[in-house]
Amino acid sequence: MTGILARYITSQSAGAMLRVSLVLVGLYVSVDLVREAADLGEGYGVPEMLLYLLRTAPARLYDLFPFAILIGGVIALGRLNASQEAVAMRACGFHRWRIVSHSLAAALVLVGLVMAAGEWLVPALETQARIERERARTGQVGMAPGQQLWVRDGPFMIRAGLLIQNDFEQVGFTGLRFYELDADGQLQRLILASGASHRNGFWHLFEARRLDLKSGSLSAAESEFIVQSELSPDVFRALATRPRLLPLSDIIEIRRYLEANELDASAYAQAFWRRLLYPLNALAMLIAGASFVFKSSRTVAPVIGVFIGVSIGIGFVLVNRIVIGLAPIVPVPMGLIHMVPSVVFAILGSVLLRRA
Repeated sequence: MTGILARYITSQSAGAMLRVSLVLVGLYVSVDLVREAADLGEGYGVPEMLLYLLRTAPARLYDLFPFAILIGGVIALGRLNASQEAVAMRACGFHRWRIVSHSLAAALVLVGLVMAAGEWLVPALETQARIERERARTGQVGMAPGQQLWVRDGPFMIRAGLLIQNDFEQVGFTGLRFYELDADGQLQRLILASGASHRNGFWHLFEARRLDLKSGSLSAAESEFIVQSELSPDVFRALATRPRLLPLSDIIEIRRYLEANELDASAYAQAFWRRLLYPLNALAMLIAGASFVFKSSRTVAPVIGVFIGVSIGIGFVLVNRIVIGLAPIVPVPMGLIHMVPSVVFAILGSVLLRRA
């Protein structure tokens, strides 16, 4: 009987979480559909738009899944409470924490799968979707095997390394190679740069060396070398993957690069801790939501569960942003700052669950 009840709670919770995740992703994809439809043109038609939405849907799922865990878990537990099943389970020796623990187990398995997708599937699809969309729109962007980004800018063919995005949506680059072509399309010069930025219609290349392929001469490294550009900065903002959707290895690599060059790495430091604490955040919100379900009356309807879940989710996001906003003025390591909302919500939920 114990095993049957455990499997029943787990399956009900997992089913509700998956259904809610599909609904949330569908809603956000619908919003994206309306926004992308406004950009339809000769090169970017309906098939390209639908393919772009399909490729970016996993990224939406990754962003929204903690809320799906919360809302789906609250709905499943609310139904058990409303239908008196929770009372029968408690009569069989399943106290509240034991019921919630099986819901948490289902959530942990699903979160693990989503995290695996977020590490290996989402970044590749997100990058490919953005590059294919810009190639359809402008014809100036391409991607070679190995996820190498190529951009056409006037007489230059540019191979870009990592794209670095900060909190102000400004994009920087590392490991650039500029292949300069003559009027006949023949390669005449190569420019190597360890880093670069693009602003006001110019490339600003750092630690740049120029190799003249005709004479074979290599110039000394220049701290800053400026090249005129015909590209709009919007192209790079559209191509840059948000830090939180990058693979953990890329987050660590970019963070080290920025810190080594004494640049602002806060966006990637936050992305690092958000990735590590992703399961803790989801489970903490579910514990808090479950405590309110059991604290309520036994006639809790699913719609009330949705309201509770959304309210707790919004509250968690607000608390999280406030706490992180205080990080620069609080002498506490960033990892501990990021753990504060999860720990507070988990402790609060545990206390309320015990008193329910």
